[in-house]
Formats: sequence, C-alpha cells, structure tokens
Amino acid sequence: MVYFSDLQKKPVLDKSETKIGRFEDVVFIDGEEFAEITHLIYKSDDGYLKKIPWKLVDELKEEQSGRKVQINILLDRDEEEINPAFVRGNELTLGDILDKQLVDVDGVKVVRVNDIILGKIEGKFCVAAVAVGMRSMVRRLGFPRLANLFTKKTSDYVIRWDKVETLGNHHHDIHVKIQKKQISDLHSEDIADIMEDLDSKERALIFKTLNRKKAVRTLIDAEPRVQESFFKSLRLKSISEIIENIPASHAADLLGEMPKTRVKKILSFVDKEHSAVIREILHYPEATAGAIMHTNMIIVPQTFTAQQTIALLRRTKPATNRTFHLYVTNRKKRLLGVIPLRSLITASPKKKVSQFMQKDIIRVHLHTTKEEIAKVIARYDLFTVPVVDDHEVIQGVVTADEVLTEIMPESWKRSRLRPLLLNSNE
Repeated sequence: MVYFSDLQKKPVLDKSETKIGRFEDVVFIDGEEFAEITHLIYKSDDGYLKKIPWKLVDELKEEQSGRKVQINILLDRDEEEINPAFVRGNELTLGDILDKQLVDVDGVKVVRVNDIILGKIEGKFCVAAVAVGMRSMVRRLGFPRLANLFTKKTSDYVIRWDKVETLGNHHHDIHVKIQKKQISDLHSEDIADIMEDLDSKERALIFKTLNRKKAVRTLIDAEPRVQESFFKSLRLKSISEIIENIPASHAADLLGEMPKTRVKKILSFVDKEHSAVIREILHYPEATAGAIMHTNMIIVPQTFTAQQTIALLRRTKPATNRTFHLYVTNRKKRLLGVIPLRSLITASPKKKVSQFMQKDIIRVHLHTTKEEIAKVIARYDLFTVPVVDDHEVIQGVVTADEVLTEIMPESWKRSRLRPLLLNSNE
C-alpha cells in the first residue's frame, strides 16, 4: 500500500535510472469494487504533462535518505523506447477526487478526501481506499513525523473504494462521490443531514436517486435553507405537483417558510379542496396542535358495523403507518369515540362500532401548545391524540413522534454518528 501524496512530485526514472520527469497524477477506470490505474501522468523537463501506460512501471522503489524515505518510480524500459501521449481533459484522474467532498454512508456525514490509498488488488494496481482523517492531512502537508504523533490519539478514517461510487464523466465538474443505492437506503432524516453539507447541484444529484416517497420525506425533514434552495430550482407548477401529492400537514410544513405571495401562487395550481386544508393549517400558530396535526385520519360513522369498518379500511388503503386508531363521529363530524385497531379486528362482524368504541376520549384542541400535547401523550401513554375544534368536530391527529420532533433540542435532532473506522491495511 502507498499513499498518493507520497508519490506526488517524485522522480520518474527510466530503466537506466535516468530521470525523465516528475510524477503528477494517474488515470483510472472506476469499478464497483476497485478502480484500476491505467496510466501514469508525469511532467517532463520541457514542462508538458504526458502519460504512459501503467504497465510500464516496474517498481516503486524506496530509498532511505537520512531520516527521509525517497520514493522513485522506476520504468521497465529506456526513455528512447517510451512513446508518451498527451493528457486528455475528459479522463478520470485522482486529482478529481483529492480535496473533494465524499458522502460517508456509514458515518452519515460529508467528509473531505485528504489522501488516497493505492495498492495491488487481484494483480492490478488500483485505488484501494480514501483517507479522510487528520493524520492523513498532516502527512500530506509534508510532516510525516508529526503525523505519527496522531497514531494513538487520531487515526485515519479510511473508507474503502467499494463503499462509494464516483460520478460519470458527464458530471466531471461536480466533485461529490456518492454511493447512490446506500444513500437511498438511509433514513430520510439522515439524508436530510447530508444535504446540509452539500451545494444545490449536489443535493439535486442525491434527490434524483430517491424514490418519490423518500424524496418528499427527506425534503420535509430538511432544514429550511435546504428546502428553500431546492424549491428555488423548481418552477411553480413543479412545486405544486409535489404539494398536491403529499398530506396537507406535510405540505404546510414545506410552505410555511416561504413568502406568502409565493405560497398563494403555488396553491393556485393545487386542487381546491386540498389547498383549502393547507391554508387552514397555515392559519394556526406554529407551536400549536393545528399547525402540527395530520389530517389523513380514518373517520367512521357511528352507524357502521365492524364488518363495514374493515371494508372502509380496505377501500381507503391508508397510506401512512401512523394509523393506530379509527375515530367515530356523528353526521356533523363531532367526535364520539376512538377504536384501537386491535378492538376492531377482534370485534364481532355485525357489532356496531358504537358498542365497542372507547367513549372516554383523550383529546386536544386546535390551539393547544406542543408542550401541553407532549404532557398529555406522556401522561396517558398514547401513540396518537385527536385534535378537535370548539364544537368537538375532529380536525386532525397529532402523533407522539411528531410532538417529540417538535420539542426535542435542535442538537438532538442533528447529532451525527462518527464514520466507521477501518484499518487502512485491509
């Protein structure tokens, strides 16, 4: 194994050990498990960058010079036998990676590539891993002895090449390495964390790898400035399509940070019934039940039987995993009772819901603060709590996880895991 920084500016010698130039870079071909080095790039004495096939490299020879170790790149033939070519601008080189950003999926964070580890894999000289730790940064700056002082206290964070995926040549100007499949498998809040450290182009690249549901959830979990930069790149019609296909509560979350004039234009493209619900939610103060409630609850008429209610569930096909309870109402939508799913499943098919619903209802009102809601949920050990207006008409549902997200300290929400520490010799 050898660090890329150890090779930079080192002499390139022909077979008779005559210097023909100094090492500059390498060309590589990316692969799923490793990236094979195909060419060596050196700067000749006349100042031109030239490249030769890596197969002409015979040895990376180390020589002790006092306390320093000198590395020479030895070729297997004399200069007269070498036919170098000029470097093309569209080739992938390690210079495209060094100092650029990298998404560390294991650590769920964005890091900077300080150095690159090269070595033989399956008989080929390849890119084996990238180093992102302080030790590699100090070594690369030319202080190897100082870097050794970090051995015990600060190890390199080494990320194997097979953990990441480079972008294709058509994205040659965007230097972010992402493992698309692995990122799409992360929790939406973790993806939202990663987005904070990227620019708008890099965020767009990651969004394209997500399915519609995960992309929307990630957008909802993202910081307001991330949401703002994302929406700036979209036309009003495109934003309205997103808004129209998500629950009103989530839509209100996304629109809440936008100027009112822009919100009005976006909602003009949205279905009237859906936009009316969104406007109603936006009307409530930010820290109240009305602002954080979900409106996609299942409402059951009091005249229904258990069998009819199950049929209603099958027709409705709830699109959320928050459906823990059903809510029984009269014709005026006044809340009369609550049915846990377990009670519905075990009830006799012909039994009316009014006979087995829970009539002692724990509820909150539209203007109940999030702190008061949290106390209610904790006191009665609830997963969800219905929200009613002054006439006891059900308006929505607040879930325990939504309240927890609202009241927990910001430092808890955005705490990050440390990246997986791997041995650079693996």
